[in-house]
Amino acid sequence: MIENGHVIDVREGFEKFGETDLFFDLSRGVALPGFIDIHTHVRGLELSYKEDERSGTMAAAKGGFTMIIDMPNTRPRVDNIDVLKNKLKAFERNSFTEYGIWIALPKEEREAIEMMRFSKVYGLKIYPEDYERLEKYDREVLRKIPRIMIHAEDPENISESCEKGYRWRCRPIDAEIKALERIHRVLGSRDGVNITHVTNLYTAYVAKKLGYSTDTCPHYLLLDSDDERRLGCVAKVNPPLRTKYMREHLLENLVSSESLIDMMSTDHAPHTFEEKNRDFSECPSGISSIEFVSSLMLDLVNKNVLSLERLISLFSIGPAKFLGLDLYGCVKPGCRANYTIIDLDKETVVRSSQMISKSKNTPYENMRLKGSVYATVVRGVPVYLNDLFTDPRDYEVAL
Repeated sequence: MIENGHVIDVREGFEKFGETDLFFDLSRGVALPGFIDIHTHVRGLELSYKEDERSGTMAAAKGGFTMIIDMPNTRPRVDNIDVLKNKLKAFERNSFTEYGIWIALPKEEREAIEMMRFSKVYGLKIYPEDYERLEKYDREVLRKIPRIMIHAEDPENISESCEKGYRWRCRPIDAEIKALERIHRVLGSRDGVNITHVTNLYTAYVAKKLGYSTDTCPHYLLLDSDDERRLGCVAKVNPPLRTKYMREHLLENLVSSESLIDMMSTDHAPHTFEEKNRDFSECPSGISSIEFVSSLMLDLVNKNVLSLERLISLFSIGPAKFLGLDLYGCVKPGCRANYTIIDLDKETVVRSSQMISKSKNTPYENMRLKGSVYATVVRGVPVYLNDLFTDPRDYEVAL
């Protein structure tokens, strides 16, 4: 039973769902603690033609995500209070999931602390172009920021001169390691620093040795440089896809009991069809995937590569712990009534033409996957149910 968006009792049987007038059959479904994506590019603002708060969170809901944390490299960047307020208003009006925001490095150090006071702000995102400014930032200000998300690629050790299939040479693993060394000289070893979209085990090992948490993305587990060479722009992403050897070893470690990876993220990075069809040297980096990610990983569960328990840890428990959300990643009384309801037997075929995202291009085109999201429940409201959407505002649910 659900009341005010929280679980008050757990029962078996057929019940009305939450505070809605909706009933649905869960006899074939498995309710998991709601998935959380700590790394989503919803775009919006001047980039709304690529994606916006409505289309991005609807795509997330279709993919089983009950909460997303949006990235700040928008146009303009979310590096000041005025832009932050505009983003929060857009989410409040349009979001189908719970949401949060990472801020970009503000020009004024005092503004970083002021922005962190907003309830939906979870921390600071550092991009390679920020490193030099970060090294000069007030250390006391940085210590007051509870979470810092790092894109680990040293800009002095990367280039864009390589052809498709070989970007791993121009953006080598060594650039990731040098980035970690630079970051550590500024931040030291501390809680709340996460190295995002880890591409290989060596980077993960160094990150953990320095005391940082880690996440990786499905494309680094399922795609490699051969796919980049074959598919071109739709498989172009930063950091780049590594070799098959690196991919296989990262996946092998991810599913082990002594994994170096704490969480999964999507790094959903939408671009238009036209942008992704430019010449490889000119097309933007980023993979659109948030509505397929759960099926990609459930397919691994069905193949006995990944356990369901590990999947829950990577997408629910791990992210909730990192974000400091005590009532998330669980289903017992008192927990937030957010659920990802899956059908392990349902097969789906990836079709870009059927994507909810505005970014209708994906490297997973025509892939047949076993395991699918049946429903996504946010604060007791099934915002997504078997290809139908319910606006949470219709039930006066404040996200």
